[in-house]
Amino acid sequence: MQALERPERSQPITTLITGGNGFLGRALAAGLRDAGHRPVIADLTLPEHGERLEGVTYTQADIRDLPALLRIAEDNAVDAIAHLAGLVIPVCRKNPVLGAEVNVIGQINVMELARQMGISRLVYTSSLAARPRGTLRSPTNLYGVYKRCGEDIAKVYFLDYGIASVGLRPNVVYGPGRDSGETAAITLAMRAAARGEAYEIPFSSVMCFQHIDEVTDIFMRCLAVQPEQPVVSDLTTDARSTDEVIAAIRKVVPDARITAAPSFRPAPEEMDNAPLQALLGDWQNLSLEEGTRRTIDAFRRAATG
Repeated sequence: MQALERPERSQPITTLITGGNGFLGRALAAGLRDAGHRPVIADLTLPEHGERLEGVTYTQADIRDLPALLRIAEDNAVDAIAHLAGLVIPVCRKNPVLGAEVNVIGQINVMELARQMGISRLVYTSSLAARPRGTLRSPTNLYGVYKRCGEDIAKVYFLDYGIASVGLRPNVVYGPGRDSGETAAITLAMRAAARGEAYEIPFSSVMCFQHIDEVTDIFMRCLAVQPEQPVVSDLTTDARSTDEVIAAIRKVVPDARITAAPSFRPAPEEMDNAPLQALLGDWQNLSLEEGTRRTIDAFRRAATG
């Protein structure tokens, strides 16, 4: 399979990527740079200078500090925002107040940044965890509650100020470099298989697994369009089981010693990516099998230098 085709724009854009030192942020920065755009990463923790991507600007900022974000946007003439900064499920469970500050106040700060700077291109990460489920018809953890709140904040900013943002709900994004969060276990299982090590995925479930290449492509396409109203969408409806993940791993590494714990993790009861399809049209999907092969090949290359 050929590499994903990147959407082109006639003029380069300068995109502020909050939380850009994370897994998705690094991939998105590289993708934007390779397409001729200028990525500006803002994160609380930055990589060492020798580990930074060429052609990418790095700035240190706390997503809770709106004046700092405004200075960065002004200094770099930012004209688009990819808001990726956030705390994941385990941190939100352990420290709910900090989780709310980063995920909710951070969302407000980004919307305020767009309003005050007149930025009309804004894409942010929500999560499939925001979808209600179960007998109470609610998210099942505080992380999902915060993300659902962020979606509603974005809608109110459209009602009040006309900012038409795009909120994307990834479920499980995997690939080289994914090493934090509960669902990083999928990538860690592939890494273990590449190394010939045993690994147990600490849960069983049915989820939507998407390789980082496809997710990066979707984010770039969303930055290249301007919707008429706020869009919130799941990225895919292709739900697969952890058993299918293990089968995909064993297609690449037949003797892989990968298992899944019987502890079942509840999955969303419904998914819908029709809003995203209406916004973007068709894009090239990566199958679980192809994404698994790419990931294991990357780990093998890394192991051999």
